Amino acid sequence: MLVHKFGGTSVKDAERISGVARLAVENRRPCVVVTSAMAGVTDSLIELARAAEAQDEAQVAGLLGALRDRHQLAAEALFADSTPEPRLTTQIDELLDELGKLIKGVALLRHLPRRSLDLILSFGERLSCELLAAAVEQSGAPSRACDARDFIRTDDHFGKANVDIQTSRELTRAALLDLSRDSIPVVTGFIGRTAQGLSTTLGRGGSDYTASLLGAFLDADRIWIWTDVDGVMTADPRVVPEAEVLPSISYREAAEMSYFGSKVLHPSTMIPAVQAKIPIRLRNSFRPELEGTLITDSRTDQFEGVKTVTSISDIAMVTVEGKGMIGVPGVVGRVFATTARESINVYMISQASSEQNISLLVHKRDGARAKTALDREFELELERDRIERVDLNEEVGILAIIGEGMKGTPGISQKLFTALGRSHINVLAIAQGSSELNVSVVVDRHDLHRAVGAVHTRFGLTSATHVFVLGKGLIGRTLLRQLVQSKARLRRHGTWLNVIGVCGRTELLFNEFGIDDQTLRRIADGESLLELGGEQRPDYREILKRVLQTRRLDVALVDVTAAETGELQLGAMRHGIHVVTANKKTLSGPLELYRSLRQTAREKGVGLYYETTFGAGLPVLFTLQDLLETHDTIQRITGCFSGTLGYICSGLQTGRRFSEVVREAKSLGYTEPDPRDDLCGMDVARKALIIAREMGQPLEMEQVALEGMVPDELLALPDVESFLARLDELDEPYAEKVRQAADQGRVLRYLAQITPEGVSVGLQAVELSSPEGQLSGPDNILVYQTDRYTGENPLVIRGPGAGAEVTAAGVFGDLLKVARHA
Repeated sequence: MLVHKFGGTSVKDAERISGVARLAVENRRPCVVVTSAMAGVTDSLIELARAAEAQDEAQVAGLLGALRDRHQLAAEALFADSTPEPRLTTQIDELLDELGKLIKGVALLRHLPRRSLDLILSFGERLSCELLAAAVEQSGAPSRACDARDFIRTDDHFGKANVDIQTSRELTRAALLDLSRDSIPVVTGFIGRTAQGLSTTLGRGGSDYTASLLGAFLDADRIWIWTDVDGVMTADPRVVPEAEVLPSISYREAAEMSYFGSKVLHPSTMIPAVQAKIPIRLRNSFRPELEGTLITDSRTDQFEGVKTVTSISDIAMVTVEGKGMIGVPGVVGRVFATTARESINVYMISQASSEQNISLLVHKRDGARAKTALDREFELELERDRIERVDLNEEVGILAIIGEGMKGTPGISQKLFTALGRSHINVLAIAQGSSELNVSVVVDRHDLHRAVGAVHTRFGLTSATHVFVLGKGLIGRTLLRQLVQSKARLRRHGTWLNVIGVCGRTELLFNEFGIDDQTLRRIADGESLLELGGEQRPDYREILKRVLQTRRLDVALVDVTAAETGELQLGAMRHGIHVVTANKKTLSGPLELYRSLRQTAREKGVGLYYETTFGAGLPVLFTLQDLLETHDTIQRITGCFSGTLGYICSGLQTGRRFSEVVREAKSLGYTEPDPRDDLCGMDVARKALIIAREMGQPLEMEQVALEGMVPDELLALPDVESFLARLDELDEPYAEKVRQAADQGRVLRYLAQITPEGVSVGLQAVELSSPEGQLSGPDNILVYQTDRYTGENPLVIRGPGAGAEVTAAGVFGDLLKVARHA
């Protein structure tokens, strides 16, 4: 036996009713179908009843007319291709006429008792039940509309009636067992009837409760709850868009998740199924191909013990505080007695071990009432200063981590508070049950969404890092291509890099949910962002504002420009955004800016990764930091930091003309569009300065001794063409330098030297047998002379130092460091 339950959105109109009817027929085994009212109808019925009580004739007429039109149009649409079934339209008319008479009675009496409201509310399910039963028959299976009031027997606690389980079980089996063998019964959810024949409703989640009851009564082997969501999520997708569906959870986890704000079954609705150990599966009627989430009595551990991060935002915290409470028995009892008298539900309680304060978390609408009641209860103690105050904070929210796997798993709380601490989120109160199924914290409401995102990532529920790429030149486009190509492999290893923005010199493409792979490929191929739906680029402040408005926590700003972006990087880190940069200008700019960037990264707990600023794809920065952190003393660093200039020097070594080698390097894409940007040596000087600063030297660029490869006269020419036309003037001078070096057994290399005394950059003749002399082509090399690596055994790092693929790969590597440590 399979019990289906379809929610209001699943039966909101004729198209959806036909769709769920087909689902019932396709999964027939036998089965029973429970239906809710059409979406919004229950609210309309409440509004209608209130309008009748107020004798608002115009509103009553409008609401009744709208209800009649909606259901009659649905009936007509169900049979659009044939003559409408007379029985269906007649039954709908009769039900609506009955409702109209009842509403007239309320208006005449100007009185709406709870029992009358329950009867009025029953019409929503009764109307949808007739429509769905007709749709099932139209889909090819015999069906009958069944009024649950005929077999769900309750007490007279109107609004949330209690079910007589034994009587209801007997009546249900008699009404449905035989019927379900030959047809598909469609049953009204949410409603029942007293032994005296009065209609009742079952309260919040009433239709789910009906399905759970019928499953237990009919000894069903499973219950499927069809909704408009894919299943139970690891977090609210409106808060964490990358939240994932949980394939399975336990009954206990489902109850905790529902209590703390997750869109799951209400705990009380599951009780009959839990007692009968019937698995419940939550499925999406809009996407029936998905399996959804299975809820069983089995423990299913995953995600490091935590399965979901839930939150409730509309919360108020009421705190009773005073030194006079210490050691005084009965205070907590009086607090709870007071809230019970006021029918105020307490979500959470937190008490200091010193007994000086007790904090209660209640719904925001109950906050002021709870404070007033507690002020009244402790009036005498407040007058005598035994209790100092009853405080109300209406701007808080609750975050809870939930999972049966948390029990007995060390470090859960440490990870929770590390995530919140790194995000600079203050915790106002804490609570943990002895079952270790749930740890709850209270934070400022304005921090709640950010807190959920931080904790969700920290527990590995997803490993999403949201990437904003600043720069769409050759390196930027190559990086995007590499990201798309690696996406599937990274996802298999639990890493998700989601590109939310790409910015060029004059254009911007931004999508807070992520730019799709096809669009990223087109950007990588050089298409204009404007042609892809982008816009004119705003200033950096507006760009940062856009990124912050996404409320994403794990965001990485990737700077692959050569622009002055120091203030943007600094502003990003101040707001908790990681920075990955290949842009040398920021870290080799004013010393004050460099220090601010490093200090902000430390203070805010965000990543600042800049390996490619002086090593392209080589692990130069990592090695340097490792040497410094292990207290090695660096005596000298010598390096060829420019693949472009290394290629030129290698060409000169073979006897080729200077102008020929430069033009070739430009044609191969090794140089900047204007080769003077390389030949002036400033790029190497910036790299050398960053290394020196990393070693602790407080240097400005003006203190670097720099000699370029071409004279200032050629650097000052007005355009590239003029410069290239006069390159031949340097052929003979360079040929002479090569000959002089060769006579001494040396070769020319463009080197940077960093020592404790300072930094120098320029052309040098080095021994052919030295590591630098052995360098060829566009490779880079760094030679570390330290206390550990001395004399003939220096530490040497060598590899490709030019080319978009290598540099983009280095940036990609830094980006993965962010993703793995976020």
